[in-house]
Amino acid sequence: MQLAIVTDYEYRAQVVDQILIERGWQLLACVGQSQPRSWLLQHKGIDLIVVDLDTTGAIPLLQDLTTHLPAVPLVVLATPQRIVELQDALLAGAVDFVAFPLDQRQFINTLERARRGGTRAKQAPTGQSTAIVPAHHAAPRQKGKLIAVTSLKGGVGRSTIAANLAIGLRQRTGRDVILVEAHHSLGHLALLLNLYPRHTISALDGEPNLDVDLVQGLLQHHGSGIRLLSAPLDPSDMVELPIETWMDALKILGELADYVIVDTSSLADALLSEILSVADDIALITGSDIAGLRDARILLQTLRHDNVVEGRIHLVLNRAGVQGGLDERVVHDQLKESVAVSIPEDSALVTFAFNRGIPFVLSHPRSLIVRRFQTLVERLSAEDGSAMPKGVAEPKKSSLFSFMKFSWASS
Repeated sequence: MQLAIVTDYEYRAQVVDQILIERGWQLLACVGQSQPRSWLLQHKGIDLIVVDLDTTGAIPLLQDLTTHLPAVPLVVLATPQRIVELQDALLAGAVDFVAFPLDQRQFINTLERARRGGTRAKQAPTGQSTAIVPAHHAAPRQKGKLIAVTSLKGGVGRSTIAANLAIGLRQRTGRDVILVEAHHSLGHLALLLNLYPRHTISALDGEPNLDVDLVQGLLQHHGSGIRLLSAPLDPSDMVELPIETWMDALKILGELADYVIVDTSSLADALLSEILSVADDIALITGSDIAGLRDARILLQTLRHDNVVEGRIHLVLNRAGVQGGLDERVVHDQLKESVAVSIPEDSALVTFAFNRGIPFVLSHPRSLIVRRFQTLVERLSAEDGSAMPKGVAEPKKSSLFSFMKFSWASS
């Protein structure tokens, strides 16, 4: 493969060249050229172009290349300072992006994904990402892994973790990832991702028969490559869907993606019961405060009762090390469950990322919080991390949370 990079920095071109040499790929380095488009047009046989967002006039250049080299996929290179410009880059014609400093595996996966995508997608309407959309109707696919991100306590960072987990899985595996808000409250994930979805789950209200085309049409594309099925952003659009509709939708989503990340409600209702009963993996989020531990203990007892839930449970301690909080040893002793991942306290970074609509795995890829977070991504993306072997017994018809009275009594 012949790849061209447009950058004002010789060092960045050298880093890319070193990675490509190991793959046997050839690099054409357009460094500091005043007319990069003319330079690129002089070189034939370019399979893919990487544009450094720190290059002068990067966004107009992407628009120009979209017109003059429509058959060549464009990937952008972004430092943390340029993350806020990613949406403009994708709207200008880029099909994907990579963060600099480069992670070699992620970089190669991104290039391969862009190369497989072939020519870029047609220009999307304003506000929509132009990321390549895989063809999902080519052949039946195996059911994707359903990962529930859950907690019975609000304010523990459940939605933030769900959004970053979805993007982290996409970065690590290069596979299709769908993020969905499975509750009847207002949506927060669109805010976290700086998206303005045209459709939400309210469109499923009153639909007697769901199909792939209907559900797929509700998904909003994000610049990272994931897709979102959002809860309503306006109270006037809020609906309460039947459990059957939810389960049919989740089944279809599992046919559309390798991973379905479900941001659940903190309310112990029938919908949460059904989701946890069918989940392959459950990321149970707790804080280091007494109220959070109590709610986590109740939910753990419920999940363990009568083996109703067969998916693997991953206890996630969020905001670990916060001043005045309980340490990991106390959490383990109280919950009788090992902490799978301990995510350190960094309110300033999380708030910065939230206010800009850029998840921290994108805005601060080398931070301690992201390095710890990758442990969770690795656990959930492991090939042997699918659901525990399913039993032959018929699943219970009563709600999972019928056990809740026992849990409260014993707390």
